[in-house]
Amino acid sequence: MQKHEFLKLIDKYLAGQATAAEKKQLSVFFESFQGDAEWDEKVLGVKQKLEDKMLANIRQAIVQPEPIAQPKIVNLHRFRNVAAAVAALAVMGTAVYHWIGKHQYPAQLAQNKAVVKHDVDPGDNRAVLTLANGQKVILDSAKIGLLNQSGDISINKTDDGQVVYTDADKDHAPAGALAYNTISTPRGGQFHVVLPDGTTVFLNAASSLKFPTTFSGNQRDVELTGEGYFEVAHNKAKPFTVQVKDAQVRVLGTHFNVSAYSDDKGIKATLLEGAVKLIRGDVSNTLKPGQQGIINDNGIKVIDVDTDEELAWKNGLFNFNRSNIQDIMKELSRWYDTEVVYEGKIPDDEFVGKIRRDVKLSQVLHILELSHVRFRIENKKIIVAP
Repeated sequence: MQKHEFLKLIDKYLAGQATAAEKKQLSVFFESFQGDAEWDEKVLGVKQKLEDKMLANIRQAIVQPEPIAQPKIVNLHRFRNVAAAVAALAVMGTAVYHWIGKHQYPAQLAQNKAVVKHDVDPGDNRAVLTLANGQKVILDSAKIGLLNQSGDISINKTDDGQVVYTDADKDHAPAGALAYNTISTPRGGQFHVVLPDGTTVFLNAASSLKFPTTFSGNQRDVELTGEGYFEVAHNKAKPFTVQVKDAQVRVLGTHFNVSAYSDDKGIKATLLEGAVKLIRGDVSNTLKPGQQGIINDNGIKVIDVDTDEELAWKNGLFNFNRSNIQDIMKELSRWYDTEVVYEGKIPDDEFVGKIRRDVKLSQVLHILELSHVRFRIENKKIIVAP
């Protein structure tokens, strides 16, 4: 392909006017492209446009009008660079996503005997409630109804499995020090709690929330480790503050997500509705809906994000948008309660796509293996091999 033909074809592709044959021709060229210096400047000049176009096409392709019963995989694809990205679109288009959702998938999965033999079930609703007196209540096995009564505070487990705190006298001032409860989810667990003020909190795996059994005074303060999604009951007189590590997320009433796992590089707070103020030492910043604040040693950085991606875990999905294999394995390790071991060089590929969180580990790994990364499951360990 001559240089002028290549550039003309690129223009047609970006304009959405390329035929199927031209898309295939473009993909063949990219697959054979070896970085000839004569082409580098022109190729790199359109790299960002191609990546943006590719991501837009993938996002459009992955939307499914109706959920499928089995397998509960939406889609996944990986790319190492723009060449692979365009090749994926031009050759496979949306066909790969339809193919994954058809009966061919379980047949292929059945052949993956090594993985299936040591399969791991997905996480579910599991948590431990630690009361102020140290008593522990296993919430997933607790019976529906009253779990504990202390003064005006009653704790109930509802039919749908959530724990609800009810304060019969919200305006009373408790005698003595505040009593604190803690809800903790294990690796492979998640849970949903309604606090005494009506605030709803969804806890992701390997997370905990410490909170008072009644919110007195002019503050509502809780402590979070791991990840939680908050729908804060509005109360202008009582700001709601989430303490995460050495930072704070402060609101009056809003919907937001906070991720603060110990093995992550920083704290991420993502705002869906309302407004939140992020505070770390003498530094603070305010988020608007659709923004995320990243808190680390460099300060507080605010960026625009796709909130659906950040809330995927709450909505029962893994949502990867150019995620590397290490970040993906962190999520899988927490949700499936497994250890991850890497053999050889860690793959540097990036993945785009969605997978349901209620499938067995082997199904998730098999989808990843379609992109030529290899896995084994051995005694609750995921072995990753290039």
